[in-house]
Amino acid sequence: MIFHYSHAPIRKEIESSGFIGLEGCRLEYFIDAGLHLGQPRSSELSYQWRSCKKEYKARGRYVWFTEQPFSYAIGSPDVPKTRYIYDPSEIRAFTWSSIMEMAVSDKKRFSAMKAVSEYGMSLGDDPFKWWVTFEEVPLKKCKEVEEIGPFPANPSAPLSHSE
Repeated sequence: MIFHYSHAPIRKEIESSGFIGLEGCRLEYFIDAGLHLGQPRSSELSYQWRSCKKEYKARGRYVWFTEQPFSYAIGSPDVPKTRYIYDPSEIRAFTWSSIMEMAVSDKKRFSAMKAVSEYGMSLGDDPFKWWVTFEEVPLKKCKEVEEIGPFPANPSAPLSHSE
């Protein structure tokens, strides 16, 4: 089994959509629908979406999974998480290492993908246990959903300047 983690506060949004979307899908919808216009952080959100699109073009855009019981690379570790459990054979999931292997001939793409792996490792994740899909994943194929709370502190992560 493989796990997709998301921040618990967006569980209702995921459940109402019926699927786990590609990374950045909620920001994409927000920007495309013009919901950011007139907001205090309007230009910041537009810039964030442009930056994301540039990164996705370089390395690809996925729904991310892991075999690990945590994933420090998904965002704020102190925000409670929801874990979605899937059978990889039922959702056309591929190991991250196999996707990277296919990208070896494209130096720019491989470099961008390697940077993601290195970032994950710096936070305590194991990219050799990562899986991805190239399309949204229906919740009806989910085996179980669990509220798991925040991740425990990562003892191998570097300390921030405030610690």
